[in-house]
Amino acid sequence: MTSSMRALSIALLALCVPARAAWSQEQPAFAKNGAFVGIAAVPDFTLDGVTFDGESAYQLEGSEEIIILPRLAPKTTVRGIFGLRSTRGSFEIGYEQTSHVGTFADLAGEATFHSLSFDERIYFLTRGRIQPYALGGLGAPWLTVRDGSVLEGNVADATYRGFGVNTEAGVTVFAHPRLGISTGYRYRAMWFDKASGVSHASYPLRPRFRETTGNLVFNGFFTF
Repeated sequence: MTSSMRALSIALLALCVPARAAWSQEQPAFAKNGAFVGIAAVPDFTLDGVTFDGESAYQLEGSEEIIILPRLAPKTTVRGIFGLRSTRGSFEIGYEQTSHVGTFADLAGEATFHSLSFDERIYFLTRGRIQPYALGGLGAPWLTVRDGSVLEGNVADATYRGFGVNTEAGVTVFAHPRLGISTGYRYRAMWFDKASGVSHASYPLRPRFRETTGNLVFNGFFTF
């Protein structure tokens, strides 16, 4: 090999090394990482009514206290969200509160649903604007029924507390690295295992009251 050919080969190798290194580096994700706030809307949210059927009442264990189980009319619920986004996912804490018309024995009353949620959202195809996602998490729901408890002629609100499991799947579109909107389907299973009423004592519910709910959900996020 002549000296000129040898010099040309060395030059080509020198060019290939940085090119190969640059090619092997992962392209950055489109969405910005960091703390974010969001809001989620679930149209026509209600419990499925297996236990809260609008016809049943329950006597608390070891007490003469009676609590009612109204059926909740659908209502759009809005959840506030705070979280931290990393490249592939986010951890989110959310809170929601919704007032419902509760019907028991054809009589209308009021019920308020609350829930704290702790969710992990995993994103796919993070290099682009359109990113499918899957979510799983835990919830702490409680439901207060106005004048839903009776004991020896006294009436008070009944409150049911429990725990839940959250799942969701959908797709997020990022109009800007800081701003994303998404549409998905959210399914939750909840178990209410404690109740209180007139006496303000917390009684166990055996068996637990199980409810599920599944709805479309619309989310919006802004990353700081």
